[in-house]
Amino acid sequence: MRQKIVSIIDAHLFHQKDQRFLWLPVILALGIGLYFSLPFEPPLTIITTIWLFLLSIRISIKTLPAPLRSTLLILLLFVTGVLCGALRTNLVHTPIIDKPMRSVTVEGIVHNIEPLEEGKSSRIILTHLMIERLSEDKTPVFIRLKLRQDEGIKIGQRIKALASLNPPSHAVIPGGFDFRRYLYFQRIGSVGFIYNAPEILEPSHTIFDFSSIRHRIAQRIETILPPRNAAIIEALSVGQKNALSNDDRQAIRDAGLAHMLAISGLHVGLVAGTIFFFIRLALSAFPTIALQYPIKKIAAVIAFLCAVIYMFLAGATIPTQRAVMMTGIVFLAVLTDRSPISLRLVAFSALIILIFKPESLISVSFQMSFAAVTALVYFYDVTRAFWIKSYTQSGFFQKLSLYFIGVCTTTVIASIATAPFALYHFGQVSFIGSVSNLAAVPILAFLIMPAVLLSLLLMPFGVDFIPLYLCKLGSNAILEISYWAAGLPNAVITTSSITHTAFIVFIASILFMILWKGWGKLIALPFILLAVIINTQSQKPDILIADTHKIFAFHDGENLYSTTKSAERFTLENWAKHYGLNKEEVIALPMKGENSDNLFHSCGEEGCRFTIKGKKVSYIRDHYALAQDCDWADIIISQDPIRPTKCKAPHKIDKFDTWKNGTYAIWIQDNKPQIETTANYTGNRPWSAYTQKQKD
Repeated sequence: MRQKIVSIIDAHLFHQKDQRFLWLPVILALGIGLYFSLPFEPPLTIITTIWLFLLSIRISIKTLPAPLRSTLLILLLFVTGVLCGALRTNLVHTPIIDKPMRSVTVEGIVHNIEPLEEGKSSRIILTHLMIERLSEDKTPVFIRLKLRQDEGIKIGQRIKALASLNPPSHAVIPGGFDFRRYLYFQRIGSVGFIYNAPEILEPSHTIFDFSSIRHRIAQRIETILPPRNAAIIEALSVGQKNALSNDDRQAIRDAGLAHMLAISGLHVGLVAGTIFFFIRLALSAFPTIALQYPIKKIAAVIAFLCAVIYMFLAGATIPTQRAVMMTGIVFLAVLTDRSPISLRLVAFSALIILIFKPESLISVSFQMSFAAVTALVYFYDVTRAFWIKSYTQSGFFQKLSLYFIGVCTTTVIASIATAPFALYHFGQVSFIGSVSNLAAVPILAFLIMPAVLLSLLLMPFGVDFIPLYLCKLGSNAILEISYWAAGLPNAVITTSSITHTAFIVFIASILFMILWKGWGKLIALPFILLAVIINTQSQKPDILIADTHKIFAFHDGENLYSTTKSAERFTLENWAKHYGLNKEEVIALPMKGENSDNLFHSCGEEGCRFTIKGKKVSYIRDHYALAQDCDWADIIISQDPIRPTKCKAPHKIDKFDTWKNGTYAIWIQDNKPQIETTANYTGNRPWSAYTQKQKD
């Protein structure tokens, strides 16, 4: 019996020989994931030493048994992931200001300009900075400022302005998206706004720079098109999405079309494919050239170079880099007469991106784009024989029907593949997305993107108004589809956030099913069920306290009660999403009077009293109520400082606690509350703000 089991395992492992390369980015990602989950910054010298030690063994000792060699390779790749994360963190290091700075003089060179909603204002990034009251060693590499009056401001100018600076914020809920870490890897150490029109100290000396070209293209589009249309075309041509109005952005998101405005594989593929088609068509019109030169390969090279230029125009984001890399490998396959579409292509692209930008692993754009591409490539690889047979045996109208079926199938698969990520990161998924994509994608593919490409080519000659007019027609159609789809009943499925553990188990199980060859992939099915059980059994916090100490929320299992709905709107919106609610469904606590809800609370001008799961909770607005409530409550939350010796309550949280530890999440339990803070998750990392505060 034992021998039979061993032989079955050996047979399954033998079938995985062709799949080994596909597991390389997975193992590398595990090391990167460990690095970012650590509560401290691992010493780079120690990681490097371990990596060199493992590499030396792998190279020098060639007589190791096969299982041991494989284990050693896995360890080496895993440590490589940790090393890549540590190296990247050290390479991009930038100081981050540790406290707000009001009314300070800032000097710097304009690195980038991005228009905001309907041209009302702009957001600029400054570099080569001089900041009042800040030494050079504590000055960030970049700062990002909102500019209300941007007349005459150009990329490359050195400007001087009176500004208000703030540290980038941490997650609004423990374990949530860390905005501070996100900006750290962009080398942005402060955000804020400029009070009035800045003074131009030096003119721009920039001769050729993609940032300035991007800005001039955006200005040209804004000159010709109405603001709503210009915002969409700017997103598709130069990657600037912040000019979209909030209503348009929400409608596009609810319709499941947000991916159309994030330049990625679809857009790069359309640009490269269009150029490849027309270059090859033009060259084939000359028989001498077509017969003597490999026009297909010439078209592939030119199309790839254009895709690279488009990537830089779009800001060279992670999805764009991934798309260009995959496009390059596709054209490389064309040059070498090989089949370009395979999971090896996806794995290779992921491997390169994770090595050079390991922080992309924890970005939603990387996760959703690779989820969609992996699912699509896997599906069409499995069903390749069906599509080839159907296409070769079909006439024109049958091929047209196959195209329609292919678009529908692609849309459904991509929507299913990205749904878990949308639920995890945003707490919602578009139910009507497949239908709206079916109508919108052909408009994007056959009208908008070719017109965008033609307008970019004609823009230097000033004759781009005709393709931009076509862009206007296409963008109007996209907006009409978006508002129609978003207005349908139950267009968006909203749910409480998926727990981190359940999400990891679920994605790992799905990935195993895709990469494992044979019936062994069915082992993942119980783990998928386990992920669902873990998520359904998880409980949301009963109390949330913002890091600014300006807003508190209490949950009774059904409703979410907030101390205010006017302040900290971004925080409140994200808290509501965490519970699967809309911001409008949050109930504001009354300033006075009695209220008999499920929380059994009573509120007055001095504060509120609650009973949550048998525990007495007091929220104090006025310090005069502190003495009385300290004798009554199990948990005290005070807007004013609390002297521990003066208060007998077992658990006390005041503004100094949130200043040191960030946002609080509290679960009420029988014995004692479970308390988690943002500081617990960020730990002692270069982008963390709380470690130094705790020392102070």
